[in-house]
Amino acid sequence: MEAAEYLECERRQIHVICEKGKAITQITLDDDYNLAEYKPDILKIIEDKGQVRMEEIKVETDLVRLRGVLHFEVLYRSNGEDSYFGNLQGEIPFQENVRMEGAGEYDLVYVDPQIEDLSIGLINSRKLEIRSLITMQLQLRQPCVHALATDLSGSPGEHVQVLREEIEALELLGQKKDTSRFRTEVSLPSNKPGIREILWYSIQPRGVESRLSDGKIELGGELFVHMVYLGTEESGQLQCLELAVPLQTQVDAEEADPQLLSWVRVRLLSGELEAAEDFDGEERMLQLSAMLEVDYTLWQEQTLTLLQDAYATDRDLNCVREDVTLQHLLVKNDSRFRINERMKLDTAAQVLQICSCAGNVQVEEVTPAEGRLEVSGILKMKLLYIAANDEMPLMTVDETLPFSEVIEVPGLLPEMSDISYELEAGIDQLTTALIDQSQVECKAQIRLCVIIFENLHVKNVEKIDVSEMDEKQLRMQPGMIGYIVKNGEKLWDIAKAHRVTMRQLMEQNGLADETVHPKDKLMIVKTIG
Repeated sequence: MEAAEYLECERRQIHVICEKGKAITQITLDDDYNLAEYKPDILKIIEDKGQVRMEEIKVETDLVRLRGVLHFEVLYRSNGEDSYFGNLQGEIPFQENVRMEGAGEYDLVYVDPQIEDLSIGLINSRKLEIRSLITMQLQLRQPCVHALATDLSGSPGEHVQVLREEIEALELLGQKKDTSRFRTEVSLPSNKPGIREILWYSIQPRGVESRLSDGKIELGGELFVHMVYLGTEESGQLQCLELAVPLQTQVDAEEADPQLLSWVRVRLLSGELEAAEDFDGEERMLQLSAMLEVDYTLWQEQTLTLLQDAYATDRDLNCVREDVTLQHLLVKNDSRFRINERMKLDTAAQVLQICSCAGNVQVEEVTPAEGRLEVSGILKMKLLYIAANDEMPLMTVDETLPFSEVIEVPGLLPEMSDISYELEAGIDQLTTALIDQSQVECKAQIRLCVIIFENLHVKNVEKIDVSEMDEKQLRMQPGMIGYIVKNGEKLWDIAKAHRVTMRQLMEQNGLADETVHPKDKLMIVKTIG
């Protein structure tokens, strides 16, 4: 039979995300901010907060361009006639170019900005100094399509032997970054006075979880609101309010299905709180609006049958292979743990009320070990409270609490050197209770969400070259030999090396299956053609 130049393979396309690299960059901001003319003078800064807002992320050849702003807000003691408090907000723009070798314009990049340090100081009553250190973590990804060889096409003939193997791998169905807007109205509790002026508020997502439905990703949880305001009563006393507002929203995802595997990251991009009138014309309503960034990835677990090798007894076959990386899910797990600590209040005045306690979790180190991930990081908290001090009734205290936690990962072994994972940390609960005039007990429940993959490096058959075998040299070899199985050898290896079919080898040796063991003795009878 005349040999063809190559054998065709049946193929199955699979979409994956190829991790192309990671990078970390730090941005230092140092700028002055002048108070607007209509704002009262600043006597003392009470509270501040900041948020990084990305405006543009552009991937170019070997480069990622970042553009955004540091949005900051300040609550201060003022000399105003209408109020002893003032607030202001502003933005500091920044641009940063991050070199990432191999980056291309069609690659995807995920950017996680974290404010490592924010310092807002008073230069004079009309000018502030803003200093901040921002850490940017970048993950570069490339959508890939692999054409995996699954079998030989057509009828290659009885002389051709084929080796196949089944593997479990993830197929990418969708990946996208989207936004979801959430709006609602809540009323003040009946025991609280109406709102004359909102002085300060914070909005934090708590316990946000995702669920896939047909064509949608549904989000549920809470938006925890802390607010300090002046009441409408004649005394205009400071009032504190905390509300847990149920969060229910969704984003469209055409590929979404309850049976799929998902990884969803949710981040609060912005939140606004405004006072509004109720039916009686009193400002006892709060209009809450929030914009959430939703970054999601959807996979389907597949059982793939892949062509591993091929040989022929009447021709020479050369399998040309290419390295392909697929991902196998090890585990997806949510781990929760509690932190219970006491904070010292540095004030000689009587503490009247705790107004708010805001916090954020920063993961600093992740170490894989047998059956677990060891995670360490810090919980940063800022406490705002009212004290019996006419000069400074609102005061703050900062606290940093370290933590170390273990996430159970069944199946994770030390020899699995090539794994990848995603880890998200957040706060499910954060409460405070005044113990005495100098101590506050803080209780936090931290959630660590992790998804871990084993990277499977597959030798994908790109093509199979065919050439005529050297029959003269083959005929010079003995037609029947005895063979002792070596360590690590399989029946396939022996049959291929001696140009006999698997069926022949099993029949000649009375084998019921393909299992052989080291030092087994086999009889090999060769045939040509």
